[in-house]
Amino acid sequence: MGSVKKRVPRTRRADKAEHTRRRIVDAASELFAERGFAATTIDDIARHADVAVETIYARFRSKQNLLNAILEPAILGNDDAPDLLDQPPIIAVRAERDQRTQLTVLAAFSRSILERVAAVQRILHLAAPNDAAAAALERRDQQRRASIQRAYVDLLLANGPLRAGMNADVAAITYSALANPNTYAFFTVERGWTPDQYQQWLTDSLTRLLLPDQ
Repeated sequence: MGSVKKRVPRTRRADKAEHTRRRIVDAASELFAERGFAATTIDDIARHADVAVETIYARFRSKQNLLNAILEPAILGNDDAPDLLDQPPIIAVRAERDQRTQLTVLAAFSRSILERVAAVQRILHLAAPNDAAAAALERRDQQRRASIQRAYVDLLLANGPLRAGMNADVAAITYSALANPNTYAFFTVERGWTPDQYQQWLTDSLTRLLLPDQ
């Protein structure tokens, strides 16, 4: 039997440092959304968070790192959440043997992520054309999403074939085309759909496009 890992209590100093980090991230998130990434300075964020400019540079070094600090917990759910492929919905999908049930759970999981990241993705999308570091962050985010969605397809393949003529690579690209921030924004912002409507559309579309007819 392995030993039980003991949780080390946080010190008062660590709690204070985390509180300061959270204030900075919250201030940056609010100002980026309100003014735009390019128009927001580190000085602005420091004033809004009521911290010294040096504190921000010591902790984050750049606005781009601050943007990433906003994006990461939005993707995962919170700062302490496990990696996406280790989260409970994916564990459930891995244990499920029916492909259609798997896709129903995957669509709900994808919707939940897209809903959480919608605001920061808009900031990132507007910043990327004029900021090389933001563009690099956007590319890394796209690459990670594609990798995760390819893993979703592999979970489906563990229980049976895909639709005739559909291979794993094309299935992953199809998933990426349907479940990404731009498509989510098209439906929920431009067309006024609710997140529930998007989720139902995603479930139906993935099922029709990826799986064999019943």
